[in-house]
Parts: sequence; structure tokens; C-alpha cells
Amino acid sequence: MKKQIVTLLVPLSLLALPALSLAAVTGTGMGANTGSATATGTLIATASVSAKCVITSTTNVVFTSVDPTTNGNYDGAGSIVTKCSKGTLEFLFVAPTVAGALAMKSPTTLDSITYGLYSDAARTTAFPSVTGGAKTTQPGTSVTTNLYGRVVVASGVNDSIAAAGDYTQALTATIEW
Repeated sequence: MKKQIVTLLVPLSLLALPALSLAAVTGTGMGANTGSATATGTLIATASVSAKCVITSTTNVVFTSVDPTTNGNYDGAGSIVTKCSKGTLEFLFVAPTVAGALAMKSPTTLDSITYGLYSDAARTTAFPSVTGGAKTTQPGTSVTTNLYGRVVVASGVNDSIAAAGDYTQALTATIEW
């Protein structure tokens, strides 16, 4: 005896969804095809900008050739580029890396040449060498601060015959805000 097995496939239809009403399935009735509903909410984006300053570059203070046998002024210049958050009050100062006077030394003879650092080209206003003092407001862009140096050779000042050679002193530029 042969049996025939028939599998019945029933597509999903209204018969398979007894919990749905006829209005929900057909799209008729209340709220159907009347447009979409919306709701809005408010949110806020926030950020905090901190006051910050950086020294982005420096240019060494380079003096003209100093003649210890001839009285006069031997000038040099350098610069410091800083950048701070806009409106930040900052103060820039320069001091020898190793505590002491502004005096360049010869690495071979240990002779020294004293000098001064100034904030103006006329070399009348000493450049700050310690923390504190007047602060300036930064515009939020890079600012170049010129540094003017002067070696004076006069009676009692750098007038001894220094050995020929190169003289240097490491300086540290500091910005505080």
C-alpha cells in the first residue's frame, strides 16, 4: 500500500494573525494614512576651553663679533614665539638655565663676557628674568617677542682681553599664565 503525503503550506494571511484587527491589517480606520507624528527634544553641546600657553619656537640671541680691545656696544637679537588661548594673561621671562648672572663663557678657557637682555630695540628696558610682574593678554594667535642683547665693552666692563673663541650661555624661556 502506498501512502501519499501532502504537505500543506499556508501563506501568512489574516488567518495567521488573529490578534490583529481588520482595520490594522488593511490600513483603514483611525490614524491610518494621516501623516507621520513627530516629537522633538533639546540637547546642548558643551566644551570647556582651558587657559593654556606654549612656546612654539625660539631663535638664539646672536651677537656681532665682540672686540674686547675697543670700547663700544656689541648688539645681538633673538626671539621667542608663543601661543596662548585667546584672552589668556601671560608673562614671559628669560633666565640662565644654570642660576647666575648673564655671562657667556668660553668652554676652553672659562673666560666670560657679561651681557644684558632687553625687551626694546633701544636696549633701555631689561627683559624680565624672574616670574611675576606685568602680564600681557594673548590674542589667541602666535606672538613673536623679540629679545635684544647687548655686550658692553667699557672701562671695567668686559675690557679685559678675553681669549679668542666662541662664548655661550644656555638660557631658559618660561611662559606662565
